[in-house]
Amino acid sequence: MSITAIKDNINHMKEIVRELYIFTNQIDIIKNLEVSKKFVINNEEKKLLIEVIGSLTEQFKMLNNSTSELVNSIGFFKKLETGQMLVPRPNQKLVQIEFSPQEAKEKVLLTITDKDKKDFLENLSKSNLSINKLKKKFSVEKSENVNFGKANYYAKLSNHFFRNFSNKLIAKNYFNSLNKDLRMMNSPFVVGTYVSMIFFSVLLAFIFSLFLFMTLLFFNIGFAYPFFSDIAASETIFTRILNYFWVLIVIPLVCGLLLYIYPSSESKNLGKKIDQELPFVAIHMSAIATSGVEPISIFKIILRTEEYKYSSIEFRKLLNLINFHGKDFVNALRETSRTCPSLKMKVLLDGLATAITSGGNLHEYLDKHSESLLFDYKLEREKYTKTSETFMDIYISIAIAAPMIFLMLFVIMGSTGSLVGYLGLSVDMLSILIILGIVFINIGFLVFLKLKQPLM
Repeated sequence: MSITAIKDNINHMKEIVRELYIFTNQIDIIKNLEVSKKFVINNEEKKLLIEVIGSLTEQFKMLNNSTSELVNSIGFFKKLETGQMLVPRPNQKLVQIEFSPQEAKEKVLLTITDKDKKDFLENLSKSNLSINKLKKKFSVEKSENVNFGKANYYAKLSNHFFRNFSNKLIAKNYFNSLNKDLRMMNSPFVVGTYVSMIFFSVLLAFIFSLFLFMTLLFFNIGFAYPFFSDIAASETIFTRILNYFWVLIVIPLVCGLLLYIYPSSESKNLGKKIDQELPFVAIHMSAIATSGVEPISIFKIILRTEEYKYSSIEFRKLLNLINFHGKDFVNALRETSRTCPSLKMKVLLDGLATAITSGGNLHEYLDKHSESLLFDYKLEREKYTKTSETFMDIYISIAIAAPMIFLMLFVIMGSTGSLVGYLGLSVDMLSILIILGIVFINIGFLVFLKLKQPLM
């Protein structure tokens, strides 16, 4: 029974700590805003926050006291202190209270001391009244589908072998640009871990290339002469080493180079996706700003809509800087713009920061900026349409007309026997090669159009 009671008390204490973190964080933000004097502070909200923090703190202390009594009550015997007679020690009477927390489906059963029961219930009712008014605005809702990332074993293994070496290189500022690209692509890895992963991948690629080199060295499957097995069979070991030694260098080098440039290419790709969403995001922000809400509420509303997959990543970073790092709104805007992969969003965030500090009209700024972004978006769509028309003409010429003409010529030349003499290939083989060529040309065009196609 005592074990269950301790477990219930500790679980509720954890919930109290979570709520204390939320509300104390908001108090720190209010204090920063009071110092900067950039916003009008709602004194009623400030008073409620202070009351809630005080009530939750008292509840935590009472639960902590009762938990220590529960721990002392566990055991089959009491330890007798040296030199003392066995005198019964009066324990504080423990009682259980049951109540339903806010927004909870099940009731909570807590064990506290009898003398704290009255004070605990008073603090509980007091905090509930205040939390009802504040929770909708400040609380972080718990989600059953929250997926906390598990440890990446590949990164862990890479750090085990190369962490010290990577840190030495980073200390010499060799990977500053890589660190910037990682932050822009919102990578879950810090630069030290990612550099270790590059070195570890190069090591694995070298081991693979070593096995491939040994295979090419001792088996008759050369790269240099794939169609001339008799020449490949007559090669000496020294000649084979010279022919295939490049495998040991090229494969690890290409692997490391691809991993190094991946963050840069991914951040550019993410920036393009944000640019496609940004005109509609700016229009949405402009519409919200007409209601006269606080600037930070604009970003909260945008996040709640869940319509802008890529722009929401940057807005979530902005709110994290405010809610968890205690930065004021203007500095958070500027810091987010520095790590944003989209140049257009950088301009938008910096413009918002300037408009706020200079006392400008946010709705007017967002309205004008959204018009400019929408005009650029329309131009880009027209450019894509013109490009598609041009490549349609090229596609018809290369993938449809040219193969038919060549196939007819090959049939005519094959009927005279001259084609076999020139190329050493039959008509059937040429037909297969032409069909394969058409397949690869179609795949190439589809990939190109997919890369060039706007998101919306």
